This record gives sequence, structure tokens and C-alpha cells, in this order.
Amino acid sequence: MSRPRTVIVGAGIVGLTTAYFLARAGREVIVLDRDEIGDGASYGNAGLLSIGHYPLTRPGVSWRGFKWMFDRNAPLFIRPRPDADLLSWLWTFHRHCNQSWLDRCMKELCAMGFPTLELFEEIIAVEGIECDYRRDGWLDVVLKKENMASAEAEAKTLVPHGYSHTVISGDELRRRSPCFTDEVAGAVWYRDSAHCSPGDFMMGLGAACARLGVEIRTSCTVAGLERDRFGKAAGIHTSRGETIEGSAVVISAGVWSDALTRDMGLDIPMQGARGYHLQYEGIPQLPFTGCVLHETFVAVTPMHEQLRLAGTLEIQPLGRPWMRNRLAMLPAGAKRYIKGIEQGTQVAEWAGYRPCTSDGMPVIGAVPGTPGLFVGAGHAMMGMTLGPITGKVLSDMVMGAPPPLLLPMADPARYAMNGRSAARYEGSAPANGAPPRETAGLRS
Repeated sequence: MSRPRTVIVGAGIVGLTTAYFLARAGREVIVLDRDEIGDGASYGNAGLLSIGHYPLTRPGVSWRGFKWMFDRNAPLFIRPRPDADLLSWLWTFHRHCNQSWLDRCMKELCAMGFPTLELFEEIIAVEGIECDYRRDGWLDVVLKKENMASAEAEAKTLVPHGYSHTVISGDELRRRSPCFTDEVAGAVWYRDSAHCSPGDFMMGLGAACARLGVEIRTSCTVAGLERDRFGKAAGIHTSRGETIEGSAVVISAGVWSDALTRDMGLDIPMQGARGYHLQYEGIPQLPFTGCVLHETFVAVTPMHEQLRLAGTLEIQPLGRPWMRNRLAMLPAGAKRYIKGIEQGTQVAEWAGYRPCTSDGMPVIGAVPGTPGLFVGAGHAMMGMTLGPITGKVLSDMVMGAPPPLLLPMADPARYAMNGRSAARYEGSAPANGAPPRETAGLRS
């Protein structure tokens, strides 16, 4: 190989931004994905780039999830089943739903926020990507007046991290965007965030990678990893019997990443939480920015002249058929907040998996014990938002350069299958214990 080549497994936001920054630095890059470009969660998410977003592991969420477990129409639906991996994941997740853990997670997640938007804006400007990107924040839209205080209290927790917000009354909200119904009590406007059309951004990013010389192969399933005689990552094996060599390998295959890293001693406890979206055109009036509807957890995002409704969390075995009632929950959960949804024409529907770790934090960095192997996965609902900064951190690590941020809470070492790493993890969160072993499907 004339230049160092990096093999990246997964063509989502993490994989493509890693490829982009490596290619800009003159590295040879090949990206592999089992599916066609445009199918994954990076393309079908809500499009809210909500920096400073809480992880799933917040106090009380696990108890609420257990309560909702048997309700197919709950915002979080977990299909009950006698599955040891699921039970282990749920128990570890529950033990991380405490304030101490949340405070530590937020310190690191908030530090990633402003840099990731700067990278979004750099890529969009340099590559001329038309994706309706707007840095105009997002709204936590509250229906019930009694919920306004708790909504504002959550926003205030971000102030020490440099984030700003404004409380807006229902009347002022309707003056800004007449699409909001008279029932809406008000909103908290998170001023620092942004939104975009994620599919348009990803297609533009893919085209930019191709212009920089990145080879992107779809319909390519990875069967395993190649190591040289010194134990260093040296490429991957495909299901067709081909070996693709590389001086470094990056695993960014979403919820399927664990099946590839486990043979290298890294067992990431993840569950795929499926989300859905519906896209409409012809709605008379759109909100001035993206929203999350406080009581129903539905995300509402204007994209060009259309409106996307997205949301729900559904944890069940991968590959099961869509639950059509989950799609129906989206307009049902939005109509008390937003006028005219029934007047719109549905133009698209989608479902995809968010990779959720049992401790709520992504996994970003070098895999212990296997030089040249890196992973970027487990971002849950923060994948689109944190994709660029994750890609920059990984690309710098691959090149041996100091990364722009140190992310100890996201260190893959916490999931290494050896006593030293387990003890290190346990010491970092003594109330929560070490993570359990879990399995996942295989995807590239």
C-alpha cells in the first residue's frame, strides 16, 4: 500500500465523518456497509442537532420503562421475553439511572456539543451541502401548564456548561409560529442547537468523501477481523471470502458493532431501540424551528417545506416487523400541539435502530489489546448530533495525533473482557457495577 489505508465498517454519520477527516489528511480510506446508502438511522432520525442532550440514563427512566413494558403504545416499549442478555442490559441500565452518573455523563456530553456543531458548519460550508441546516435551537413544547417548571428546571442544568435557553409563553409561541394550538402552555427554547435534513446532509457527505477519493462499498457484509502475527488489526474478512487489508480498522456499525469487536476482547452491551418517522408535505404552517413535544416525546422538525414527525423507543429482537401502531402514535401525539397535520400528505415513512449502551454513553476510541482497532458506536439518540466530533476524535486517533477532546467516559476500555478493565470501570461508577456481557447481530 502506497499510503496508510483505513478500513471503516459502517457508512453512517460516524463512519463517513471519520472517513472524511482521514481523506482530507491524505489517508487512503475504504468504507464498507451491508446496506445501501440512505437506509440507516443517520438518514432517518429526527434531524435535531440538540447539543447538551441528556443520555437515556436519567433518574427515574428505568422505573418508568418497567411500568411501560407491557404497553405497546407507550413512548418506550420493551417486548417482554426470557432473554438473559436483555435482562442483564436492563439491570445495568437501571443501576446507571441516578443523578451522580448523569452529572458525570453531562460534563462530557456537553463538552462535545459546541465542537460538533462547528464541524457540521465547516463540512457544510466547505462542501456546499444543501441540507436546510439552521442553527436556531430547538423547542421543548409543553402542553400542560403544571409541567413548565420541570421543563425549565432541566434547561437550567445546562447553564453551568455554557448553554443558554429562553422560556416562551404560549401566546408568544403562537405569535412566532401560528401553527401551535391554543392548548400549548409554552415552551423552553434551547438557543444553542440546530437542525437539518439528515438524509440530505449524509448524501452530501458521502459525495464529498467520494470526491476526496474514499471508496464506499455497499452490499458488503463483514465476517470478521484480520490480525497480523503481532496481534495488530490488519483488515477485515468479508462474507464472500475476500480479505481487505488496512493499517487500521474502525468499527462504526451501530448496534451490530459488538458482534465484530467481541472477538477482539471488547464486549459492548447494546440493545437496538427502534424509532420511526413520518414525513408530510402540504401542512399549512410549520414551526420556526425543531421541537420535542414534552408530554408525548414526539420530535417535530421542519425540513425544507416538509415536516418530519419522529420518535418512540421500541426494544425487541432485531429484525422483527414494524409495529404499525408505533407509526400511528406520531401524528396522534402531535395533533394537540400542532395544527393542520391532518391536512398534510404523507410522503415517507421509516424505521431504524438506535444503538443503546447499558450505561447511556457512547463507545469512542481505541480497543484495548488490539493496536490499530478503533470503535465509534452506542450513541443512542445522539448519533447524528455527536457524529462529526466522534469522527474527528477517531480520525485523529487513527493518525496518532492528539484528539480535540479527551472522552474518558466513552473509553472502550470499560467494556474490555479482562479483570483490569472491569475493575477500572467499576471504580468509576461504584454504585452501578461492571457491565454485563451481551450479544448482538452482525452488520457491516
